[in-house]
This record gives sequence, C-alpha cells and structure tokens, in this order.
Amino acid sequence: MLNDQPGLNTPKILLIDDDRNFLDTVAELLRRTGYDVMTAEGGGRGLELLGSEASSIALVLLDMRMPGMDGLEVLERIVRFHPSIPVIMLTGENSIDLVVRAMKAGATNYIYKGSSPYELLTAVKPAVERSASERSSADERLERYGIVGRSQVIRSIIKDAEMCAASMISVLITGETGVGKDLLARAIHTMSPRQPKPFVVLDVPNIPATMFESELFGHTRGAFTGAADAKTGMVQAADGGTLFLDEIGEFPIELQAKFLRVLDSQSVRRLGSVTSESVDIRIISATNRNLLEAVRAREFREDLLYRLRGIELHIPPLRERREDIGPLAIHFLQTFASRNSLPPKRLGASAIALLERQRWPGNIRELRRSIEAAAVMSPGEQIEHTDFARVLERSAPFNSTEVTVVQDYNDVQMMARQTKKDELIKILDRNDWNITRAAAELDIDRSTLSKQMKNLGINKPKLRL
Repeated sequence: MLNDQPGLNTPKILLIDDDRNFLDTVAELLRRTGYDVMTAEGGGRGLELLGSEASSIALVLLDMRMPGMDGLEVLERIVRFHPSIPVIMLTGENSIDLVVRAMKAGATNYIYKGSSPYELLTAVKPAVERSASERSSADERLERYGIVGRSQVIRSIIKDAEMCAASMISVLITGETGVGKDLLARAIHTMSPRQPKPFVVLDVPNIPATMFESELFGHTRGAFTGAADAKTGMVQAADGGTLFLDEIGEFPIELQAKFLRVLDSQSVRRLGSVTSESVDIRIISATNRNLLEAVRAREFREDLLYRLRGIELHIPPLRERREDIGPLAIHFLQTFASRNSLPPKRLGASAIALLERQRWPGNIRELRRSIEAAAVMSPGEQIEHTDFARVLERSAPFNSTEVTVVQDYNDVQMMARQTKKDELIKILDRNDWNITRAAAELDIDRSTLSKQMKNLGINKPKLRL
C-alpha cells in the first residue's frame, strides 16, 4: 500500500545529488513507496543536513559525480562522522574503478542511475532495514543509559560496563575533568541488578575535612559537640545499592584505612557507637588523578587502590574522540532550546567543522557551555561557525583554546570560500557561463557577480565543448 504521508516511525532517506530533476524524480518514487525523504542539492548541503538530522536518517543515497565536493569526499566525511549511517552510491557511468574506490571507502552498495525503479527499491529496502535494526540495538543501549556518542571507544566502554555491571566487583573510572565519569557511574548502576536500590554520590572534594567521617559513616546522638541527633552516613544510605565516590583521589589519607575495613568487612560503625552495622554496598569511584603517583607520594594507600580498582574503565578526552562532538553538540542544542522555550535551532556544517577542530580542555562541560552561549547569541535559526568563533574567542582568556580558535576560524573561512566558489561555478555552468542569466538566478546585478567572480578567482572558460 502506498503512503504519501510519512509517520513518525517512517524511515528517513537523505538523497544527495546536484541534478534537481533527478532529486525530484527519485524523491517522489521513494515517498510513494512509504519513505520519508530529504533532498540536498550538492555535497555541502548534504553534510549540513546530516549535521542536524543524522539521528533520524536511516540511509543516504549519494551521487558519485558532483561539482565542487564530489561524492567520494562526501562519503569519506559520512563514514568518519556518521559511521552508523549506510550509504548507497549513485553513478551515471559504468566505471568499475570508481565503484571499487567507493566500496573500499565505506559505501554499503552502489546502483547505476539508469536502473529501473524496481532495482533502486530492491537496493534501498534491505539497507534501510539493516540500518534500523543495527541503530536500534546500539542506540537503544546508549540512550537507555543517558549517554550520547557514536565513537567506537564509547561503544566499547559501554560493552565493558555492561559486562562488569552484573557483579559486585569495584569499578574505578578514570579520565580528565568533564569527560562524563559520573554519567558512566550512574549507567553502571542502572545496568546492574542493584538498579532499584539507592545510587548515593559522595562528592569527596566538597566535604569539609572536619565533617568527612560523620558524612561517610554517620554518628550517634551526642557523639561530638553539636551532634544533637543521630545521623545516617552515606555508607548506610547506599545499603543494597551503589556508593559512588567522585574524585576518590582527594579522599583524606587518615580515613582510608577505616574505609578499607568497611569494604572488606561490609560493616560500618558510626561515630560514637560501639557496635557495627552490616551493609551491602557496591563501590564505583572516579578520579582525574594518577593514583599510582599518589601512592608513590604517600597520598593514597596502595591496598585501598587495589581494592577500588577491580575493573578500571578509562574515558578518553573529547579531543581523542572527535566523532562524538557533533552528536553531543546537537543533543545539547536541542535540550537547551527545549528547556528554555527557544525556537528550534540547528547547526550548520561549518559550525560543526569548527567545533570538531577544538581541543576542548574542559571536555563535555566546556562544549555544553559553548553550545548554550551560541544558542543565545546567534540571531538566526541556523548557528554558523562565526557564532561559535565569537563565543570561543570570548572564553579564550580562561582556557587554552585561543590559538586553536584563530587557526580553526581561518580554516573554516577557507572552507566557506571554497564552498561559495563551487556553488557559483555550478550556477555559471548551469547558465552556460552567461553572466547576465546567472546573476538573474542569484537575484543580484551583473557587476556584483563579476566582482564575486574576481574575488574568488573564477575565470570564464575560453572554450566550452
């Protein structure tokens, strides 16, 4: 049965080609077959749509030959930044060499433009079904635990977390500040049989030294001056569940031996009490410090370290998993706009390119702050690289991104210049290099177009065959 009104669960296909007539024809065929279709006239526009819509796209149909950014270049970027989206290449020529190159670069399949509608649909259907199945399995696991990312390293970390979640083994999560260690800790608790029980967070650096023992182990009434009532410690509060020790490297050295006894005996004695209480707790801890160096400096007990490090999971910094930056940026933008009742906004391809080139010393926290600032400061529906360059330059005195921003801004400017040049050449070519007609299509006067051609180094060919 044909479906002209795609629903919420209809598979979405992105069709990228420089031929508007071909786009319209194929899009109509796919829509009448029941697919939701987005079209992009050119590689740059296609990557721009992927930047904002990747999470909903099940398949890309990509023309092999396009002016400016050709199909193979677009394919390489899709495979790099959106590896879970399958790509079927469309070719108008019978070139085995091009097909082989595309398949080696990561294309799922290829089809000739002169193929029948039946052959096209026969190639599309299994690719969409496989994409939906694989994405559902992988993305459901990440979304279930509140984690955003597409990199292989994040998927591997989640798999490792799932394997150790079922047991009582202690987990130590390492990584720089802002990489999401607390999110992974909560995910491990959610994966485990202890999920219905408490997940208690002990923010180690933010507890005053004089109150640390009482906060952790609890106290009886009258245990010390000011203890008017008995208090349950975080160890007891986590009974049956998980105790998460954030920044464990700051744990007071004088209390480490007592805490180790609690872990070994699974019992705790409150301050002022002579009896112990049995507890059943699972320990997850996190640190941005090198605890082995802390052991050598006698700032951390070696036996406690080995007790905490049953399994160690390391989260790399954002600069080492740049393919996660785009999905994270889109997620933060959508979340911020929704929570603040802002009109929907999207990220331009040049904006994502700029974000992916930053070092992000503050990792995910810094990225999120930059996204929110750009969402507020950008006037239009689409956030461009200029909006982010302005935000990043303002924050440069507080971090180490200043040099990177200037360099990346120039890189993106060059990319934008080349994109504009390619688009003008395409329009001129479509109008047989008749400057008057091309200017009319662009809705500018002839002299303005001539100046743009001169500035971009575009010369009218002397002979056209």
